[in-house]
Amino acid sequence: MIADLNAGATGSMCSATLPEKIREVVVDHREGRKSEAAIGYEKILPLINFENRQCGWRSCKVVMKEGGVIKSEAVRHPSRDLHPATRAELLELARPHDLIAMHWGK
Repeated sequence: MIADLNAGATGSMCSATLPEKIREVVVDHREGRKSEAAIGYEKILPLINFENRQCGWRSCKVVMKEGGVIKSEAVRHPSRDLHPATRAELLELARPHDLIAMHWGK
């Protein structure tokens, strides 16, 4: 994402699970705080990578369910719910970031 911003991108949607954290990186970069943007991106990159490689869009549902935003994280066929171990690892990676969706509905 940082390379894209350096090349002139004005935003990014590399994750739907933590948009508020991506926004912070984009704002820091846009306002000239490139080191802070890079540090912020490095902090969220493990969660972005896990979402993109292990969960896909289902990660959003898990995080929103955990935060009481939605009642069910069930997905329709042909998709399958996340494996319990994958779900647990996702939440372990997400919790330290204090995501809005993880506490908004509580």
